[in-house]
Amino acid sequence: MTVVVLSGLRGGVGTTALVAGLGFALHRLQQRVLMVDLQPRNLLRLHFNLALGSTEGWATAESAAEGRWSEALLQVEEGLCLLPFGQLPLADFNALAQRQDAQRWSQRLHTLQAHFDWIVLDTPAILPGNEVAAPALPETAVRLRVLEADAACHALLSVEGAGSDHLLINRFDPISQLQRDLLLLWGERHPQLIPQVVHRDEAMAGALAWKCPVGYYAPDSLASHDLRSLATWLLAQEHRA
Repeated sequence: MTVVVLSGLRGGVGTTALVAGLGFALHRLQQRVLMVDLQPRNLLRLHFNLALGSTEGWATAESAAEGRWSEALLQVEEGLCLLPFGQLPLADFNALAQRQDAQRWSQRLHTLQAHFDWIVLDTPAILPGNEVAAPALPETAVRLRVLEADAACHALLSVEGAGSDHLLINRFDPISQLQRDLLLLWGERHPQLIPQVVHRDEAMAGALAWKCPVGYYAPDSLASHDLRSLATWLLAQEHRA
């Protein structure tokens, strides 16, 4: 089992849509996939036709009774599953956060390894100095830091760096001179830059409006092709390891 962790270099770079699209693309390559939402805003569910008012999720189940987190796991189709975060009142969320320990998710992933080939995690962007709040995950996890080729991400990357995380460019527009220049510059400075970008594509917005992954909504779109290529790249990395 391979764990893939996606987080944004900053907010608003489209990480959640990529988690949905990548999970779907891996499944289309005959992989057993679980997507887990670790973001309290609970948006990943919206890519899989859950009702807007739905409150079910691992955090909701665990808040109701300790140890029931796995009961929130949903099967989208055979071999493709989703674990939403859920909706909690602020008081319940604070109580849940106090009960969590750093190793808990690492242990949970271990219990799931026999059932899935890939687990794809949607995690919040980590602010400097707040790394302790992030769940401890296996050292073998593949970490993808999502960014856009813009001045804000360039500044953050220059100041904070990305450690050993792979860098994945989302919403790339080849018409933009700035984006082309940043792609070349980052390629020279950051060897962990993934060779596959995900292009800006209106199909991504349409997919969310239809509450499904882009590969299902528009399988022949440019973004869908990019995500299938990314999934193939990940499989090749896994076989090489």
